[in-house]
Amino acid sequence: MDGFFLLVGVAFLLVWVTKVSRRADALERRMTAMSHELAVLRGGAPPSEQGTVSPVVTDIPDRSEPAEATASAPEFAAADEPAPLPAEPAVSLPKPKRDLESLIGGSWSVILGGITVALGALFLVRYSIEAGLLGPRARTASGVLLSVALLAAGEWLRRKDRREHLAPFMSADIPGILTGAGAVAAFGTLYAAHALYGFIGPATAFIALTLTGIACLALASIHGPKLAAIGLLGAFGAPLLVDSSDPNPVALTLHTLVVTASVLATARIRDWRWLAIGGIVGSIVWAVLGVFNSGPTAELMGAVLLIGLALIYVAAFGWAGGDRPQPAADRPADRTGVAAFIALAATFALYCADRTGGADIATALVLGLVYAATAANWPQLARIAPWTGLIVAAMGLGLSVDLVNEPGLINGEAEALRLVPADVVGFVRQLAMVAMPVALAALALGWRMATTAPRTTGQLAIGASLVAVLALLVAYLRISPFETSLATGMVALALAAGFVALTERFTRARPDDWTAPAPAAFAVAAIALMALGMGVMLTKMWLPFGLALTSAGVAWVHRDRPLVALPWLAVALAALSASGLWFNSPFPAETIGATPFLNRLVLIAGLPAAALLAGGEWLRRARAQFTSSLQTSIGLALLALFVALELRHFITGGEIASPFFGLADMAAQSIAALGFSIGLQRVAQRSGAKIFDYAALAAGVISLLMLVVGLGIAFNPLFTGDGLGEGRIFNMLLPAYLVTGLLAGLVAWLARGVRPAWYRIGYGLAAGLLLFLYATLMTRHGFQGPAVGLMRTTSDIEFWTYSAVWLALGGLLLAAGLAFRSLPLRMASAALIGLTICKVFLLDMSSLTGALRAFSFIGLGLALLLIGRLYQRILVRTGNGGDPASDPAAETGGGPAGQPEPQS
Repeated sequence: MDGFFLLVGVAFLLVWVTKVSRRADALERRMTAMSHELAVLRGGAPPSEQGTVSPVVTDIPDRSEPAEATASAPEFAAADEPAPLPAEPAVSLPKPKRDLESLIGGSWSVILGGITVALGALFLVRYSIEAGLLGPRARTASGVLLSVALLAAGEWLRRKDRREHLAPFMSADIPGILTGAGAVAAFGTLYAAHALYGFIGPATAFIALTLTGIACLALASIHGPKLAAIGLLGAFGAPLLVDSSDPNPVALTLHTLVVTASVLATARIRDWRWLAIGGIVGSIVWAVLGVFNSGPTAELMGAVLLIGLALIYVAAFGWAGGDRPQPAADRPADRTGVAAFIALAATFALYCADRTGGADIATALVLGLVYAATAANWPQLARIAPWTGLIVAAMGLGLSVDLVNEPGLINGEAEALRLVPADVVGFVRQLAMVAMPVALAALALGWRMATTAPRTTGQLAIGASLVAVLALLVAYLRISPFETSLATGMVALALAAGFVALTERFTRARPDDWTAPAPAAFAVAAIALMALGMGVMLTKMWLPFGLALTSAGVAWVHRDRPLVALPWLAVALAALSASGLWFNSPFPAETIGATPFLNRLVLIAGLPAAALLAGGEWLRRARAQFTSSLQTSIGLALLALFVALELRHFITGGEIASPFFGLADMAAQSIAALGFSIGLQRVAQRSGAKIFDYAALAAGVISLLMLVVGLGIAFNPLFTGDGLGEGRIFNMLLPAYLVTGLLAGLVAWLARGVRPAWYRIGYGLAAGLLLFLYATLMTRHGFQGPAVGLMRTTSDIEFWTYSAVWLALGGLLLAAGLAFRSLPLRMASAALIGLTICKVFLLDMSSLTGALRAFSFIGLGLALLLIGRLYQRILVRTGNGGDPASDPAAETGGGPAGQPEPQS
């Protein structure tokens, strides 16, 4: 059977060789014919037939001729020969297709052969172990010999192919595959000699594996990327193959640095981005694992590793392959290099979280300066500058953190982190030793290129700003966390003033470029420091006003300095102001005061709302439409909250946090919401600003829900049974239902021609509902007293009175609808009269007896006759002859004269 397969394989090989030979002959004939055609088209003699044909693509001067002859040839031709015809476009030859035969014969067979050789070697080793043919030393020696043989064969075959000018066949490079197999065998032999047989110790194995990986990386420059991948995995995986009970931080640090440098050097020489990414990942993984090493040298070696990796990254992505324009100019970002530096900064943050010593101070200082200098010298790496803020902040958070014993729940004592440093002055000094040089270096380097490289300058400005803001924030959180600190606030305001000066200075560097990022970054830092200063100096009562005033100031500055970041800063500060007020409310009574309306709520919410609205108007006039809309929206929401709090304060006698919320509260809030909606609508019509129009619509919808759900259902005294007061006229029903009903009708009237039909009809129905409830509840209050709950007994005269009151109210609504030409009011009248008709025929007939039942029907009939008579007179005046459906006013919602409603 084996012979049969061998015979089939040989036959396949012969057929394949024959086909390849035929294809080569056909290709040679085709190239010869193309050469003849090309010579004829050029007007020259056809080339002599030769055994081998070299295709000519372009006219290349003969290098054996003198340079002068070559240079003078065009002039001679121009003088004696006519102008040549325009050349036809060259026809590109189709690329040779890789058919299945070439894949199987030229690529797959080679790859399969390499795998087969490796498997055969493994099977041979396994057989020798199972049969006991060779001892451990002989097996190790055999592995060494096999590795050397494969490496030598790969190198010999590579040189032979080079002498014969044979290029590697597609992806199946036989010399590279043999060399890769030799490298794998070398790694396996070293691992077996150390882990299985113990012939070499951990140190020797570690060094040998590392050198083997580096050798693979060096050979990859001539054998291709497959060997580089083997070297990458072998070099970075060497520490995992060494079994040692005593980890050596020094050896691990040197190993990581040497391997990373080798990998990145190979990647830079061959321009293999994937290899560079692999080197970054491997170095960062070992740097992260090195963070958790313990021992007397672990902290120092961690610092050496981080600084060394930073310098290697600078050499690989900056010095060796980066563009350093003179004068300075912006360049597209090198994403791979930027990602490497970002990962290193994050690793340093882990390093600071695990260390309590002082090596992180020097590491942070060196890393910060390296990042700033690299960003300034190689613009493609400028985006690493902002990460200096993370480096300084991580150092500050991890600096001088001590473990102290505190009372525990189980063992009586427990270790806890003491964030407040024992030596506050020393902590501040050490933090300043890192933050100040890094920030000043970024500022100086940024100013040097402010006029020619605005984007790079902007990244350096962001870095300096983040260092200043985060360093001060970390100092505050470490020294006096969430406490009022006058010293921190004063420092923040002083730094804010400095950043304002920097904003002005860097703006003058490019006076016509309002999109330059550096002034915007400094402006953001100034505002952030001002907000931080006010936050740590002011109490929660003053903080919203301070932030709102700052937001308005930013909007005012934007009129003269239209930096693109300023409107968004104003919006951010407005959001902080509103959120601070929201999270701190409700305020206690002693904080606000007992005086109605003229109390500290004016300072807490009223003035902030006014400041935000003023800032929104300034932004609108500066044509910052979107941000002005956001600012105004926040200001309007704050104004609504202020009104609601003042009303709540008035009703509860100062106890805003009181859990009781009744009909009086709901009535007051509904009146305020309606007034808010009406006021916003008038402002929208006068200013033409869309934001006020949208705000008026939103406030109107909220008000409508409050009227229907709040007053109509949730707080309706018919359902709650709450008392209304003893007054016959002046009681809780007056503001809760009469005033709100009239205001709802006013909203419906003002909405004509401005709001959609559903809005007008909704408010018209709501007005009718509220006035209906007012009339009904006032009637019941007259018979029942302060308590008007549904569970109380209703007399016949009271039940009959409801019909009379409803008919009278329906007539009033109809008269108002006709007088004001309001379709919603007429619809409300029709609904109320229809309800009365249903009551009379369904309830009065069965519940009332005697004269009251008769009077109920008589009154209803007379009312309907009166309404019919009124409509007949209107129709006769309009000339519609008694067919109401033909009256155009009846269909369009016009008034009794058949004229359309006036549009407001």
